[in-house]
Amino acid sequence: MKLSNEEKLKLVLEHLEKGVPLHELAKRYDYDVSNVKYFVGLYRMHGKDVFLNRGETTIYTREQKLNAINRVNKEHISYRQLSLQLGLIDPGILRDWVNLYREKGEAAIQNSHARKSYLKHEERLDKIADKSLKDRLEYLEAENAYLKKLYALIQQRSKRTKKPLK
Repeated sequence: MKLSNEEKLKLVLEHLEKGVPLHELAKRYDYDVSNVKYFVGLYRMHGKDVFLNRGETTIYTREQKLNAINRVNKEHISYRQLSLQLGLIDPGILRDWVNLYREKGEAAIQNSHARKSYLKHEERLDKIADKSLKDRLEYLEAENAYLKKLYALIQQRSKRTKKPLK
C-alpha cells in the first residue's frame, strides 16, 4: 500500500511522540519495517520539511545525480544511507539513478524534477474531474462571450437596416 507524504509523517510522529513500536506501525499501515525505519531516520536527519515541502518544484541536477552515483560506486555507501543524507523520500530513487547509469552510461543522466507525490485513487479521480470541469467551464465562458458578441452584432445590423418611418 502506498502512503502519501503526510501519512508517512503521521506514521513517524506516532512512533517518536507516542512511542508506538515500529513493527506495530508497519503492521497497521501494511508497510515493511525497514521502510518505516527509513522514514524515521529521514525525519530525524531532515525534520518534517522533507515530507511536507516536496513537490514538482524539486529539481535533481545532473551534477547532484552524478555525485551521488560516484559516492555509491567509490565509497561503497548503501543506497539507504546516501538517500537519507540527500533527503530522498525513497531510496529507490537513488537506485534508479545508479541502474540507469550502469545501463546507459553517463549521457543518460539528466536534470529531472522530483516524482509527483502519490495520490490515492479517489484523490486522482477528483483531480481529473476538477481539471475536466475547469476546462469545460473555460470552454463555456468562451462560447458565451462569442454568443454575446454575435448577438450584439445582430442587434447593430438590425438597427441599421430599419429606417425610421416618416
